[in-house]
Amino acid sequence: MKSHKRLTLLALAFLGLTNQVVLADDTSHSTSNHISSSTTTSASSSQASTETSSSTASSSEQETKPSLSKETKPNQPIQTGWVKEGSKWTFYSQTGVKFTDTLYDGYLFDSHGYLLENSWYQMGNNWYYINGSGKYLSNQWSQINGKWYAFDGYGRMLANAWKGDYYLKSSGAMADKEWVYDQNYSSWFYLKSGGRYAQKQWIGSYYLKSGGYMAHKEWIYDPDYQAWYYLKDDGVYVTGTYAVDGKNQLFQGNGKWLRELAQGFQKGHYSKTIFLDPGHGGRDSGAYYYGIAEKELNLQVYRKLRKRLEGLGYTVLTSRDSDVDVDFITERSRMVNKTNADFFISLHFNAKGNDTTVNLGIQTYSYKEEPGFPSKINKDWHNNPERISESNRLAADIHSSLLAETGARDAGLLQATFAVLRETAKPAVLLEMGYMDNPEENKKIRSSEYQDKLVEGIVKGIQKYYAGN
Repeated sequence: MKSHKRLTLLALAFLGLTNQVVLADDTSHSTSNHISSSTTTSASSSQASTETSSSTASSSEQETKPSLSKETKPNQPIQTGWVKEGSKWTFYSQTGVKFTDTLYDGYLFDSHGYLLENSWYQMGNNWYYINGSGKYLSNQWSQINGKWYAFDGYGRMLANAWKGDYYLKSSGAMADKEWVYDQNYSSWFYLKSGGRYAQKQWIGSYYLKSGGYMAHKEWIYDPDYQAWYYLKDDGVYVTGTYAVDGKNQLFQGNGKWLRELAQGFQKGHYSKTIFLDPGHGGRDSGAYYYGIAEKELNLQVYRKLRKRLEGLGYTVLTSRDSDVDVDFITERSRMVNKTNADFFISLHFNAKGNDTTVNLGIQTYSYKEEPGFPSKINKDWHNNPERISESNRLAADIHSSLLAETGARDAGLLQATFAVLRETAKPAVLLEMGYMDNPEENKKIRSSEYQDKLVEGIVKGIQKYYAGN
């Protein structure tokens, strides 16, 4: 019976009953004394009744929770993932670091860590565009504010680069209906409406070859027009007369090539070679007044002029240097056309044969086409605009210098269809240096002193012409 009671007390003590209960049952047992000493230090009698009502589960939980002293504060929680700061979204890594200037999972965060929307953003040397969902565009075309842009697989905006048949300019915008120069290909390209480059077609005066390259300094055959064209260094097709590889070619006004021309002249390319033509000669005396023939006066001035020009370093060629027959219709022009002379000067004196008292002064002629006088040997060059322009300039320079040196009356800077002017393939002028049928002027033009003034006037006009180019 004692042993049963003892076991009961031990069970009650284990369940947390007061020491009074234990002591009331068996104060003499050594085990009871041990339990009494333990429970007295851990709880009061009022606590014992409270503990009796606590469940076993509650007692177990109290034993496993860590206890914090009153002096220790709990750690602040770490922010991770998406966090809204005010009206803007940010993102924190698992270690609590805010993403800044970062591309992550299709999103872009700026230097403050904010998620961008509907805006451009530059990061390093690259531009990105972020849509309304905060995602940057990648591997796609997109129309932004009316312009097309392309983005690579990393979201970078393409610039100064081709994407297929399209070109992205330095701003990133797609070129459209405009010319672009690509330094990588050292060529111009034209991007049509819609952005594709033009090829195998004309854009105005320019031709775009296969691949879109602009033709320049080269021949092009266009099968659509069944014609050849030559494109200059700036890409424009040539018209009229144009030298290609040292040979003159003739082109229509629309650029179509017609044929290679006989040797003519190239504007601005000078050899400092001058062709002098003393008019008439041999059986053709020209005008004849007061005992002297025009052919003689022409030869006298020619010899003085040749000597003066050669003394200045010019090369002088001539149709005659003695009293010989030379056909004036084509032969003199054939001679000069075969040379590298820069221009042609035909030397003459004038006469009208009527009212000699008013026949005074110097006339200078350049060429003017007239329908009733077609060219015989100079069809390609007689009305060439550059030849006529240079002839007019040479005539004006010599005429003004002659008047200044001689003080002679200005009888006119004129144009006519004289054969030597029409059939010569180079700039050409004809000088009428005074009237032989005027007795006073006849005396003057026969004098060596006055002829020297004529020579000086011609020389200064030639120098002015060369300097003016």
